[in-house]
Amino acid sequence: MHQFVWLFAMTLFLSACQHPATAYITNQGDHTVSVIDIAKRNVIATIQVGKAPVGVAISKALQRVYISNVESQSISVIDIQRNQVIETIAIKGSPVGIAIAPDSKTLYVADWYSDRIIAIDTAHTNTQREVIVSKAPAGLLVSPDSKTLYVAARDSNQIVAINTADLTIKQRIDVGVHPFGLALSDDGSTLYSVNVYDNTVSVVNILASNAPANTIKVGEHPYCAVVSPDNNTLFVSNTQDDTVSVIDLRTNKPITTIEVGMTPEGMSYDIHNHQLLVANWGSNEVTVIDAKTHKVVNSIKTGDKSRAFGQFILQ
Repeated sequence: MHQFVWLFAMTLFLSACQHPATAYITNQGDHTVSVIDIAKRNVIATIQVGKAPVGVAISKALQRVYISNVESQSISVIDIQRNQVIETIAIKGSPVGIAIAPDSKTLYVADWYSDRIIAIDTAHTNTQREVIVSKAPAGLLVSPDSKTLYVAARDSNQIVAINTADLTIKQRIDVGVHPFGLALSDDGSTLYSVNVYDNTVSVVNILASNAPANTIKVGEHPYCAVVSPDNNTLFVSNTQDDTVSVIDLRTNKPITTIEVGMTPEGMSYDIHNHQLLVANWGSNEVTVIDAKTHKVVNSIKTGDKSRAFGQFILQ
């Protein structure tokens, strides 16, 4: 009897933890998040969050999605199992970029107008630390070992590397003009900075601290970048020519250009199905791209002004 009860309880627990591969898309124009079932390629829920949501960070371990709301100066915390907001974290500033450490212990938020990074303890969200970095911090990434935070300082044309233990600045790396989105290779050895004003991506060898960054030309006003799991391909969204640039990282040469929706911004890679999902701010949709053939395979309608800046796929 006791064994039956234990097995039944475990079945309920495992069922609760199972969740279809989903994407969480911030819609800045209507203050919502669209939840997409990636397998079915449709929106399964729409969640009301704060005003003008922009950034997304997901923790599978915590079963939480964190959304930065720039106009209401807050972070919405979504429970993945219920797809409901369960907490709102007040931020005295303008949160845009957002990222969670791989160990899920700390959430990092870029305060756009106050030039600072806020570090929030995910277990005790009232416990917050901060550090001033450089002008207009945008994209954030955390190293695989959770020990280094990389910040795209847009108006300083730099990437700032921060020691997460004490929030001290370790390094400032010069890149192109107005860096915004960031991407990192799986092993943490190579950083990619998307530079909006000179239509380039800077390739930074993290292991060689004194090595100058290489530069790759992309489309008009690039916004975001994603590295394929095999580290062979870089995808870059180009907001002003409605395309995604595909770069062969073995040669740092362009392979092709893919036409997507209007004003493509945030992107994430679906590792299970080898697909790229692109949020299009101008056409209120997500474009689905086959990452192997580089062909558009679907388009999913979302909310108004979809941005999805950050890692938005739960997988």
